Amino acid sequence: MAKKLQTQPPEWIAGAPVRIQAARELTATPDEVFEALCDHESWPEWFSSLKKVERLGDQREGVGSRRRVTINKRVVVDEEFIVWEPGKAWGFTVYEASIGAFRTLNELVQLQAISDDRTRVTYTMGFDPNPVVGALLKAGAKVPVKRSLGKALESLGDHINSRRS
Repeated sequence: MAKKLQTQPPEWIAGAPVRIQAARELTATPDEVFEALCDHESWPEWFSSLKKVERLGDQREGVGSRRRVTINKRVVVDEEFIVWEPGKAWGFTVYEASIGAFRTLNELVQLQAISDDRTRVTYTMGFDPNPVVGALLKAGAKVPVKRSLGKALESLGDHINSRRS
């Protein structure tokens, strides 16, 4: 049974009870990175813990569009986009999940051009976990999550490069 989460506006992530952030410089323009982020169905090709991503509803892109993400074949989350600035930023709030690990979960990806063909990608997860998950995060579970996020960003760079070929 799905659990409703409390949705939050984009600025909530800055003061979220728990934040995990990873950043990488990719050999790609901000527009190329944004285009890859918007190709929802391709996420499992570069974000290894994701098994399936599908769009929901008639609105295909922009603030208010939605998608469903299946993580490790067991966890399903429904997301609504709250930030959609081509070439600059992209983010969502989770409004429903198949598990009750979080009360609120927002994610934000920010893109910063470093040169003509390099972009700094910063991926931030902000959440308000239930007490059990909160205790696990305090006990050190943030490290593998941050590592996984960093690895996904590196794979995103490889994914973008392979699309050029």
